[in-house]
Amino acid sequence: MAALLGRNTYGHGVAGTRIGHMIENEAAEPCSGRSPPSWLRPRPSRDLGIFPTRRPPMLKAAQYLRMSTDKQRYSIANQEAAILAYARENGFEIIQSYTDEGRSGVTINRRDGLKALLRDVMSGAPFSTILVLDVSRWGRFQDPDQAAHYEFLCREAGVSVRYCSEAFDDDGSATSSLVKSMKRVMAAEYSRQLSERCSASLRRHMLGGAKCGGTAPYGFARQIFHKDGAPGRILTNGERRGPDQTVRLVHGPKDEIENVRMIFDLFVHGLMGPTAIAHHLNKLGRPYRRPGPWEQDRVRYILRNEIAAGIYTFNRVVSRFGKVTPNPPDSWIKIKVAEPLISPKLYAAAQAKFAALDKGRMWTDEEMIERLRRLLLKHGYLTKTLMDRSTDVQGVGAYARRFGSVEAAWALVPYKSDKKRRQHVDAAGREPEEIIRRLKELYQEKGYLNLAAIQDSPRLPSIKFIYRRFGSIGAAYRAAGFDLTRGQMVAAGRQRGRRSQDQARYLTLSAPDGISAQLAVQSKASAASHELRAPYCSGPRKRPR
Repeated sequence: MAALLGRNTYGHGVAGTRIGHMIENEAAEPCSGRSPPSWLRPRPSRDLGIFPTRRPPMLKAAQYLRMSTDKQRYSIANQEAAILAYARENGFEIIQSYTDEGRSGVTINRRDGLKALLRDVMSGAPFSTILVLDVSRWGRFQDPDQAAHYEFLCREAGVSVRYCSEAFDDDGSATSSLVKSMKRVMAAEYSRQLSERCSASLRRHMLGGAKCGGTAPYGFARQIFHKDGAPGRILTNGERRGPDQTVRLVHGPKDEIENVRMIFDLFVHGLMGPTAIAHHLNKLGRPYRRPGPWEQDRVRYILRNEIAAGIYTFNRVVSRFGKVTPNPPDSWIKIKVAEPLISPKLYAAAQAKFAALDKGRMWTDEEMIERLRRLLLKHGYLTKTLMDRSTDVQGVGAYARRFGSVEAAWALVPYKSDKKRRQHVDAAGREPEEIIRRLKELYQEKGYLNLAAIQDSPRLPSIKFIYRRFGSIGAAYRAAGFDLTRGQMVAAGRQRGRRSQDQARYLTLSAPDGISAQLAVQSKASAASHELRAPYCSGPRKRPR
């Protein structure tokens, strides 16, 4: 065989010699049972047409699946099967899936699958085609241009959208675009008609006293009623009625009923707000229906909900196509659905209290005065410090803003302090310009300025506050036009003290014996107070060095 092939067949040198020996050995042992090496096996010729042809590569694709409810005929599994058959027939390989289960197609809100799909497409997706069952699965947007906009974004990113079960060919022709637009309008119209039919059905059931959807309010439970009117079992959270059954509200557990009645009683008669009621219930160890403690919003919801009086109110809002629009109160519909937990009079009193409370107000005017009465009965007196430190009443500022001054609130208690106390200064009186103007008025009225005059004035803030605003009392004096040295102010103070002494001596000589002794004591106290105040009238006391 080597002679027939010739030397040049195996090449020259050692490698060619080895190959020749291997061929001779294979020829010498034809029946050894071993197959010839792969490099000696005959290969098919391309010219003869027997070379195996390669299949064209499959296109990468993603599928989008959407279903509104689990009762639709096009479930997620059915959509997957139909799209898979279309992909095999047209040479697509599905490498990724995006799903929106139980999501309406009228809006993109809460459709996380579609949002993720658009996000991946805009950032560079590994697929070139999106497979959707039909136009309605892409969306039932009330504006057909919205569905076209999302498809346009995909097409601009180099990814096409194909509808597997539609009869038209999405080839970009005028006929295809027209049919696709009509399909989008038909999908939107179907959703609109379905919404109107569902709204009419819900209204009819609610007018009949049925509970349509949602959990039972606090203090109530949902009970099944059969077609013949016979009562059934109590439903727990998450359970649904049967096809021929109706759900109505009945009284719930006894502990919830007791909590509802306690909340209304504390709010109306106990002078407690929603926050205080929540703290009180938590302190008593009364749990809420759901996990977690009582909160202000939970108490406020119970107080506001008329279901406690047995009245169910609906048609407060209109929710269509993902938009919630509130209705005016005159269009609300109220029906009696259950026996009341509280009297209608108590519920009306609670709503009247809410109406009396403005924004930011915790209590009404009557409640604030009543709390002051209780504080007076407890301690026997009222002071601003006592009010600020007590947790039973609001602060001094709240009473001053509500009634004009703390003394005006005390007058409504009624209470009158036997000690002269400062009035609460309004917010305008704390501004530097207003302080200067009022200092000038005080100077014109008295002819002088000192700490005692400022402290006794009800229109000026405290000495400490003026010191913080101007850096010193002397700076405030100079800003008001009272520019005297410390010595001049000390001399003026002593002169006023001597005048008061002379006046008191004159009154003593002309007064009866009993009164003259009292005036003498008062004159001495007045002179001593002026002597003590004079050295410090220009600022706060300095520490001796």
